[in-house]
Amino acid sequence: MDGLSYIPAVATCALIVPAAVLGRRLARLLRQPEIVGEIMASLLLGWILAARLDWQPHDFTGWPLLEKAGHLALALFLVGAVHEIRSGTGQLRGRTVAFTAAGSALLPLGCGALLAVWVLRHGGPQLRGDAPTSALVLMLGVSLAVTAVPVLAGILADRELLHTPVGRLSMAVAVTIDAITWMLLAVAVSLAAGGGKADPYTAFAVGLLLAWAVRRAGGTASARAWAARVPRTVPLALTAAAAVAAVLITARLGLTDVLGALLIALALPSDDGRGAWTGAARTVGGWGRTALPLLFTVTGMSLGAAPLGDFSWQAVVLALALAVGAKLTGSYLGARAAGRPPATSMRLAALLNVRGLTEIAALQTGYQAGILSPPLFLALFIMALATTTLSSPLLWLIDRYAPEDDAPTTEAPPLPPAGIEPRPRHLKAL
Repeated sequence: MDGLSYIPAVATCALIVPAAVLGRRLARLLRQPEIVGEIMASLLLGWILAARLDWQPHDFTGWPLLEKAGHLALALFLVGAVHEIRSGTGQLRGRTVAFTAAGSALLPLGCGALLAVWVLRHGGPQLRGDAPTSALVLMLGVSLAVTAVPVLAGILADRELLHTPVGRLSMAVAVTIDAITWMLLAVAVSLAAGGGKADPYTAFAVGLLLAWAVRRAGGTASARAWAARVPRTVPLALTAAAAVAAVLITARLGLTDVLGALLIALALPSDDGRGAWTGAARTVGGWGRTALPLLFTVTGMSLGAAPLGDFSWQAVVLALALAVGAKLTGSYLGARAAGRPPATSMRLAALLNVRGLTEIAALQTGYQAGILSPPLFLALFIMALATTTLSSPLLWLIDRYAPEDDAPTTEAPPLPPAGIEPRPRHLKAL
């Protein structure tokens, strides 16, 4: 009987791979980013297992292990993703980037506050949850402001826009926005965990100081020489072990375990995107990326086990309208204020509206930290998928009806954030 109790967990793991492969193939047929198909297929699989086969998550043996493995996959992926975002920030300069990033972030942050007002006043207790108001407002602002750097890079590469002015500018703006929003997300999680107490703030502040110290120490000449001399497996083992340890420690301190991955990514020394530490971050991120369908399936099972009456179409429609309207309008106005032509500004707006996996990671962090209730998480989850699928139709409309004012440049382009071109294997699906 004990052996039979593991059947649901084993069957779930066995079904994840074919479901993810099928989702990616369907996405390619529909000319959508593969990650969208993978997420939807995995989420649907989990929902079917819980809602139709009545495999209630907490009733079968192995569920805690599946849940922890899914969260660890997300944390490992974020080590690679945040390190790549950070690697690109050193190349960002200029008035155009500042104005476009300000428009693309500030208006969505404000609209996120409006969404929070609606949730607090009209959403009801099931949608609102019990998170502190300050954490909820900041979390919803972040949810509407995020742009997915990995998905954006894949779209630019597929459309041969990576080395055009609009491609380089959109990447620079996206990196800037995500660097800021991840910091704001960390504050939101601290607010939710602390409830006004100093302990979580102190723990995270100490973690940031340690990350800064490790990064500075790793950037010295002697440390660089050591990293170049030892086998590549040594930095890889250190990065993986540090990521797992940081995830466990931050979770034990009452902070979401994803913040541990964020600290490790910030602590990794800079090596111009070609050294051992960047290679370690990419490999660790690849491990996490491979296992991410497990997280999506587990999330689908949790949502499938929740009462269907908790779902709010009003929240979906309002979140989607505010997210799309704020991102398109803010990005366009920011680019125009920086002096970009109308067609370029429209393309930038369409590209920066992509949220994808970065948004899913942020939402999962807020859900795990108790900031987002299940129905609110689901509403924002649908918004993230919808805004990502909108990118291709919007670009098609702009290409057809707007005059072309961007062309590939012949000059040598600046180095993109580490791992964007050529894309590592674990980013090809993004």
